Amino acid sequence: MERRTKMAPDLLSELQILKHAYRQDRLSFTTQVVANERDYSLEGSVTEAAVQELLTAGKFAELEELLSDT
Repeated sequence: MERRTKMAPDLLSELQILKHAYRQDRLSFTTQVVANERDYSLEGSVTEAAVQELLTAGKFAELEELLSDT
C-alpha cells in the first residue's frame, strides 16, 4: 500500500529545501543560544547580546547599572 501526503506540493517542496539545508548544516537554530564568554565578562564593553538578554528578561535596573559602570 502506497502512502501519500496530504500536503500541498508547494509546501512539500519548501520542506524538502529546509531539510536539505538543515542536513547540510547551513541552518543553525542554536547559534544565538550558545553562550559567549565575552557576553558574561566583567571587563570591557557591554555586548549587544548581553543588552538583549537583559531587556528580554525585563531586568532594566540591572541593565542601567551595567551601562552606568562602563
